[in-house]
Amino acid sequence: MSYYRDPHGFVFFGGSPGPAWRPAQRGAIGRLIGHWSIPRQPPALVSLPTGTGKTAVAVAAPYLIAPQRVLVVVPSRELRKQTVDAYRQQTVLRQIGALQGDHDPTVIEVTGLVDDWATIAAADVAVALPNSISPSYYAESTKPPRDFFDLVIIDEAHHAPARTWRAILDHFHEAAALLLTATPRRRDRQQLPGVDAYHYPVRLALDNGFYKPVHSVVLDLPPAPTQEVVDRLIATETVRIAGTPEHDTSSVLVRARTRERAEVLAELYANLGLEVATLHGGMSSGKRDAVLAQVRSGQRRAVAVVNMLGEGFDLPRLRIAAYHDKHRSLTATTQFLGRLARTDPDHPQASIVVAARDVDVHPQLLGAVRELYAEDADWAQILPGLIDDEIAEQRADTEYTQGFTAPPPSLALDAVTPSCSVVIFEVDTASGFEPDFAAGDVPDELQEGHRLCGQTILYSSIDPTGSTILVVTSAVQRPRWHASNPGLDAPTYALHLLTWRPAPRIDEPHLLMANCGDRTVMNRMLDVLGATPHVRPTDPRRLQEAFDALDRVSVSSVGVRNTYRGSVGVPTYTMFAGSSVDRGLRDADTDRRALGHAIAQIGSGHGSYSAGVSTGKGKYWESRQLSLRNYDVFTTEFASRYWLPTVAAAGRLLPNVTRGERLTSFPDDDVAVIEHNPAVRGMGWTTTQGGPVEQLELCLDPDQTRSGTTLPIVAVDPIDPETPVWEGFQDIHGDFHCSGVALEVQLGYAAPVAFEDLLSVRPPSLYFLGGRTVMGTVQYESPQRRTTLPPITYRSDAWDGVDFTSETKVKAAEKKKGISIHARLEDYLKAEPRRARHRWILCNDGPREIADYIVIEMDPGRRVTVSLWHAKSTGSQNSGVRVNDLQTVTQQAVKSRGYITDPGFWRLLGARLTGRDTPAITFVEGSERLLLLLCGENPDHPDWGIARRPPVVTGRIAVAQPGLSMNALRADLSSMEPSIAAQQVREFLTVLHDAVSSVAEIELLTCE
Repeated sequence: MSYYRDPHGFVFFGGSPGPAWRPAQRGAIGRLIGHWSIPRQPPALVSLPTGTGKTAVAVAAPYLIAPQRVLVVVPSRELRKQTVDAYRQQTVLRQIGALQGDHDPTVIEVTGLVDDWATIAAADVAVALPNSISPSYYAESTKPPRDFFDLVIIDEAHHAPARTWRAILDHFHEAAALLLTATPRRRDRQQLPGVDAYHYPVRLALDNGFYKPVHSVVLDLPPAPTQEVVDRLIATETVRIAGTPEHDTSSVLVRARTRERAEVLAELYANLGLEVATLHGGMSSGKRDAVLAQVRSGQRRAVAVVNMLGEGFDLPRLRIAAYHDKHRSLTATTQFLGRLARTDPDHPQASIVVAARDVDVHPQLLGAVRELYAEDADWAQILPGLIDDEIAEQRADTEYTQGFTAPPPSLALDAVTPSCSVVIFEVDTASGFEPDFAAGDVPDELQEGHRLCGQTILYSSIDPTGSTILVVTSAVQRPRWHASNPGLDAPTYALHLLTWRPAPRIDEPHLLMANCGDRTVMNRMLDVLGATPHVRPTDPRRLQEAFDALDRVSVSSVGVRNTYRGSVGVPTYTMFAGSSVDRGLRDADTDRRALGHAIAQIGSGHGSYSAGVSTGKGKYWESRQLSLRNYDVFTTEFASRYWLPTVAAAGRLLPNVTRGERLTSFPDDDVAVIEHNPAVRGMGWTTTQGGPVEQLELCLDPDQTRSGTTLPIVAVDPIDPETPVWEGFQDIHGDFHCSGVALEVQLGYAAPVAFEDLLSVRPPSLYFLGGRTVMGTVQYESPQRRTTLPPITYRSDAWDGVDFTSETKVKAAEKKKGISIHARLEDYLKAEPRRARHRWILCNDGPREIADYIVIEMDPGRRVTVSLWHAKSTGSQNSGVRVNDLQTVTQQAVKSRGYITDPGFWRLLGARLTGRDTPAITFVEGSERLLLLLCGENPDHPDWGIARRPPVVTGRIAVAQPGLSMNALRADLSSMEPSIAAQQVREFLTVLHDAVSSVAEIELLTCE
């Protein structure tokens, strides 16, 4: 093979016994010759792994184009000095046999900013740091001419995207440029300038003996170790290894993060018999150079280093590294490991890094190895033992994705990492349903190219286990603020997964888990698969039990649902957040509430993560994004916990808080109250005749037979309570059906809908005397059944001369058997001590009443107490324990609690005071003019502007029932076998307490 000599005796190529170029060097030089054969080429990027001869390529590059002047840019002072020596002596080329003769270039080391560029003009090569040579640091008048250099060489070129480095290439853009790096891509994924001229793989460097494995010694630590204990363990093991015959010529590098730490570690090693020099940036250049010379020669065997000997530093005898303190960056860590991996014929012994398995160093070490492996998988052979398990995981993931159908070139399945977030549905095993994809078939409507809810299906396939269908969709998204022009349209992509887990036993349900960010797409996919008629929401209790089976470390968020929710102004859902929030919740925070959601930190063998559950949405999620293979494991493990839950060491979360569960049968107890959903109250829903839907009363239909699966319900208008305006029933699936009189309702000008459809979408709350509450498909059971009377204010009155069977004054006048209950109640209210300066006693008796009597008390600060009094006649003049006498009045009291927190109460009160609404209000006591001001109905008053703001309200709900004898009730309940009537009365009072106590005080006025 022939070769060419330049005038200075440089040999480019040659056969035996020609120049001993390494394969990587030969390939790089050949590519550069071709690249620079065409003028004005962009910078050439050459990537050579550390130790494969990058320095020789840099020194040889000027001989390829014979420039007049060369600029070499390096990132550190140590590398600058090393590079100056390499160009000045040309030793590396003479050792290769590529340079003959004794001619050497003139080399200048640029230190600091250049005052006079003429001092550099006579040099062949200038070596500088970016902060000395970059035009960014010079005024326009002091910058060098753009043609000052003919060749620019950037060493450690992964720095090139930085502003000051890039400015060098931009300023000298007419010059040929070479970018040299051991890192073919930056870890922040920034694009390196130039074109990829040549890359030599790590695998070939290993095969050709330029790299060898770096063995790791990772020391286990005792519980709660101190820094001194960790340092001593690392130092002791390092000294032991250094004392073995194999490492007689090995240099030891001790990594320290500060100068003080370096001195402490040097003393520690000295006490163990190994003298360690220190090396840091605070030393004078002369002392630093002397230490480096001693380290290179082997005169000093060990050195403690602080942020030195980084990129570009060459120390062939370095074979032992004591990694006491982590580097500041992964880049520095990988360079550190790369130095150990380099081979040298004079030092063939193994390379070893000693570290502790602690939270400070070990994760950084693992992170560096992961980064190297991500850069080139062959690093796994050079750095064995540290991430072998992770490498095996990645290979398993790749093999798993090969079981899918081939994706388009733009989609890499091994890069797909779904979030662990699923909505869970159950399918009854008796239904016989199984989705088509479980048999390996993708439905036609989910095939590639079809449209799905306005999106185009880019890819669809079934996983190798046949349990999950994967669909990737694309759509064009346009910013709302740029809606009239397509100039900013951009494609977006979404991942949708449906997973089928067949039941392990006939008495367990199948599970269908949907992972879709778009609920519309999810519903459509369920339709396409034919699953919609068969799926049902997950059981909240079982979902929570699956969550409780996790190994909780701490709880960060808890949400509780108000099971007595039908009051405007009272939150139906309350959230509590903070570290270990579950330990700080009081009984008052969770009383009469059910667990809605929870978020906890979960501990596992692979680190910790957050997990959350929302029982109302049937959703479970984790803060992890997994490979497709591990996502399959995730759904499998969740299904196992759902079917066979176990209680973790942390126990059940909030064990005293009730859990919702799927409604499988209506309770046998009597219905105490049926309340409209809060989304119906105050939202403007009306019947087609114009009446407010919220004023319709829902109650159990006594003329129809109830069963475990159906509950007959009627809706009546209080104006005519005997004539239903709607008749129907609710089933255990939460759906309402019309079975008699039909009714249509509407919201604003929208098209009317059937009343039963509104109830199905916005289900009312059904409160049963046994303490259970039903909301749609979910029932909530009271954590404990009370056996005593609830804690409300009980008062008694003699009720002398009162006709218990006459509620109103008109009815008493007709019967002429005594005064009415209303008349006696008025006297009672007027005799009550005043709580504030102003007091009003109002009567609002009649259909759609707020209450029989309304008592409003206000102090000068506009703090207002509103008391709503409800009274009913009895079926007998004798007091006793009768359920019917209490039932109706309790229902009215419960429903009226919404007025206490509703700002619209004052508008309604003003409308009834002025006759714009019925029933009209009559005054028993108080100033009408001032009350109209309070209700915003007196604009001529000088304080009207202040009165328009709703006042601060304290509420009280009160029931007056002379037919109930408290003495008889208490005696009955304390007997060995309380009567059914006494137990039901207690349950009515319990419902009253549970529903009202969160918004108002409760008072019961009865007979003794």
